[in-house]
Amino acid sequence: MRKIAVFILAAWTLGAASPPAPRDILGFTPGDDYKLADYAQIMKYFQALAAASDRMRLVEIGKSELGKPLWMAYISTPENLKQLDKYRRISERLALGKAATEAEAAKLAAEGKAIVWIDSGLHASEVATAQHAPELAYKMVAGEGAELDKIRRQVILLQIPSINPDGLDWIAHWYMGNVGTPYEGAPLPWLYHKYAGHDNNRDWFMMNLAETRHASRVLYHEWFPQILYNHHQAPPFPARIFVPPYDEPLNPHIPSAVMEGVGLLGLAMGERFAREGKTGVVSYKTYDAWWNGGLRSAPAFHNIHGLLTETALYSYATPHTYTLDEIPHRFADGLSARDPSIFYQRPFLGGKWGLRAPIEYMLTADLAVLTTAADRAADFLLKSYQMARASIEAGAKGNPYAYVLAPDQWDRPTSLLFLQKLALGGVEIHRARAGFTAVGKSYPAGTYVLPAAQPFRPYLMDLVEPQKYPELRAEAGRPTKRPYDIAGWTLSQQMGVKLDRVDGVFAAQLERVKWLERIEVAGSVEGGGAVLLLDHRQNAVFPAMAELLKAGAAVRWAGSGFEAAGKSFVAGTVIATGGGDAQALAAKHGLDVTRIDSAPPVAGFRISSPKVGLYQPWLANADQGWTEWLFDTFHVPYTLIHNEDFRKPDLRSRFDTIVLASQTAPSILHGFRVGEVSAGEDASRRGPQPPANQRPEYAGGIGPAGLYQLEEFVRQGGALVALEEATELPVSYFPLSLNNRARGGQFYCPGSLLRITVDPSQPLSYGMPREAIAFSSGGAAFQITVAPSFNKGEREIQSAARFASRDLLASGWVSGERAILGREAVVEAHHGKGKIILIAFRPQFRGQPHGTFKFLLNAAYLGSSKWENQPAGR
Repeated sequence: MRKIAVFILAAWTLGAASPPAPRDILGFTPGDDYKLADYAQIMKYFQALAAASDRMRLVEIGKSELGKPLWMAYISTPENLKQLDKYRRISERLALGKAATEAEAAKLAAEGKAIVWIDSGLHASEVATAQHAPELAYKMVAGEGAELDKIRRQVILLQIPSINPDGLDWIAHWYMGNVGTPYEGAPLPWLYHKYAGHDNNRDWFMMNLAETRHASRVLYHEWFPQILYNHHQAPPFPARIFVPPYDEPLNPHIPSAVMEGVGLLGLAMGERFAREGKTGVVSYKTYDAWWNGGLRSAPAFHNIHGLLTETALYSYATPHTYTLDEIPHRFADGLSARDPSIFYQRPFLGGKWGLRAPIEYMLTADLAVLTTAADRAADFLLKSYQMARASIEAGAKGNPYAYVLAPDQWDRPTSLLFLQKLALGGVEIHRARAGFTAVGKSYPAGTYVLPAAQPFRPYLMDLVEPQKYPELRAEAGRPTKRPYDIAGWTLSQQMGVKLDRVDGVFAAQLERVKWLERIEVAGSVEGGGAVLLLDHRQNAVFPAMAELLKAGAAVRWAGSGFEAAGKSFVAGTVIATGGGDAQALAAKHGLDVTRIDSAPPVAGFRISSPKVGLYQPWLANADQGWTEWLFDTFHVPYTLIHNEDFRKPDLRSRFDTIVLASQTAPSILHGFRVGEVSAGEDASRRGPQPPANQRPEYAGGIGPAGLYQLEEFVRQGGALVALEEATELPVSYFPLSLNNRARGGQFYCPGSLLRITVDPSQPLSYGMPREAIAFSSGGAAFQITVAPSFNKGEREIQSAARFASRDLLASGWVSGERAILGREAVVEAHHGKGKIILIAFRPQFRGQPHGTFKFLLNAAYLGSSKWENQPAGR
């Protein structure tokens, strides 16, 4: 296929007089039944179009996680493209509120061009979005007429052909390899992103992923678009497209001017669909305006009109003709799906729906947005300035005036990483050149200050203030409306960072710091000698340990506190002998290192390089992907293991530790079963689907035989680590004296931050503070069911952390919290010669809760450790 595309491109270029249509390069029209273009084909088309027209310019903005180039197309008039930097600077100056006066801002707005971002392909399985990209580019470059001419004059379009090129290739190649076989509708059995899968649209304040970081640099440091449009494909069935306005609730930090503008653009879409006779347009349903962290939602906190549409999808490029019998009478919320209503005026009552239909719907929505931007370009530009100034002026009044990074951080390198995350999102960070006092508290020189008087004040406040999810009910006595994604995400809490909120005005000598690519972090080295003592409180100790082990050093974790070099050290302190450069480790990782002459006479764990098997099911599981991310980030070696590995008797000889990321016990045991749509798919948003027969090599789970071998692995001395939902497997099938108090319907937690009480003397908790915050989606909380006097020997269960006994909720929303107050959150259960580690929450959730990473990282190392009563050689 690629060779054919290259031949077509070469043949077309020889005699072309006008820009090529997508069919000229691809050999088919995007949207043709049973056809999907991959990334190379789509970019061949964009390159041909850019070569043939002075209305387009292509630039690479970075690389994907697998190293593919990320391309962005500028589309406008040739005259505008020659002055890109001028218009970029105007957009930046207005977005940051730097115009000296409103009059200057109005002049700049009149002179500037509206900057509109349209991306495709974020969720690669929603295939029409990337397939529509060549069609949009062709229309904008080659199309003629008054409307398109005005758009090109007044708008600079930033078009991203695919923001997830790795996933596009996996999906396109998987589907095209299955077309015409019984497996045509089979879901991709692994994540369509190296780490995140569907969660690549959950990374937009954390910026763990390469694609997120590159796009955010363009959005918040280079172009500052007034409008961002993010295409997706999952409207509530039977609607053909969801368009704004969004559903309740509204996050109070999003500027009202943003939401009014989003509503205006959504109405423009709806009006254009009505004029074109396209049915099935729904609004104000499912997709709320509460959560921060998506590609369309994070920009809203940056004064950008973040737009989401969800266009209907049947199955890849396979068409389907819906009959009236397949159209439900009501949506999931009870609203009629067959009769007109305010937010669903022209119901879809059936007909053919393949790949071309959603592409046409997307193009209609694109033009509605672009035309509105062209008609109101100066208004959108001026409004970005007005919102920035409103944020700056509100912050200058105080309440809050600033957030101060307290000097006494538990994990200083992580606190500086927190600042870098904010900086990537455009937050202004300052450092004190001299000591200062704020509301009676003194701070030293070097203290970091986050002033509230800045353009993106809503974004800053949303990430450092606790969320309070509103209890919305359709009527008295009805259940509270659940959030579309999660209820609480306060980043400072998740990362274990201590911030002082200062409401009153104070004076300090501050200098602006900018961290985009590298963290400015300096460690410390004290003392002299060949033995290194590293602080286990710092997450950066884990990559440092990996380096030490690779260099041949002997590494131990102290099993109790001890005295050395005139200082006190706690249990878990890392002791390294025989290798490692203290200065290099401190400088690279920001660690605090103490050097002493000889190893302290303290018992502890002899640490070896971990032998970890991470279960990768053939049901795409984002939590497994984020576990990979954690292990890669902190240099923990691991091997992906699959269903067939569990049916072999050599698990114990291959691994010391097996990790089950969060997924249900039935899905681990049985995997994909014939007739399912896909794991976790919401039928209310997809409607009827074709039989999804999976390829035999990807069907099923570990099965009863695998379950038996897993228990044998533990009995023979292995360590099993299970996270949140996966804890259901050992609790249900192994003879453990535990039950799960979160089951039974009393407790509900739709993704919130909960307080936990930690026992730092337990090895699993080494490096943790006594009070911490964990992310929970309500899957587990354990009760030890054996009396304390009998809790010993081969079936002893030890607790490393409990849910708080009061004030459980830190951010978000919970219901029925009494069911888990004081219950166990992290336990280690002895089983035969081995152990089962159950973590009731996801300590690595989306790569965000750095404050709980240690539970999983400690578990990975402890599985391969050996207890020593004295250091070797003593």
